Amino acid sequence: MNLYTDLKNSLIASSGASSDPGSGIGDQQITAQFCFSGDLDLFAGHFPGNPILPGIVQIEMVKFIVEQAHGNNFWIRSIKKTKFASLIHPDTPIHLSISLTPSDDLLSVRATLKTEDKIAGKINLLLQKKQNPPKTIVFPLATRQ
Repeated sequence: MNLYTDLKNSLIASSGASSDPGSGIGDQQITAQFCFSGDLDLFAGHFPGNPILPGIVQIEMVKFIVEQAHGNNFWIRSIKKTKFASLIHPDTPIHLSISLTPSDDLLSVRATLKTEDKIAGKINLLLQKKQNPPKTIVFPLATRQ
């Protein structure tokens, strides 16, 4: 299987992007709950005998939920900060709280992952809608003289 199939199949519940009046103009809140089965390929090799959810999967969880709530695909423009505070093992419910601050075609994302009322991680991202791919820098080739 692929990662997005695993994310979709592991999603238990989510609530859409709703405005939070106390959080500032345009801020939105999303919540979701995941539970990843231990037989998924994403645990293979990470780590044998003590499987844990890879950090990149936790980052992709956040992006996946934002895409579901907004009906758009996004690029990860930058990962501002991540902190993985505790290990997440298979078959452990993961509660995800996301705060979004939109600006033009960018979304500033602040996410908290909890397991059993314990913070498992915090992820801050900057996402950009895919119809406007990130600008690439083209360097001219050096010429010999």
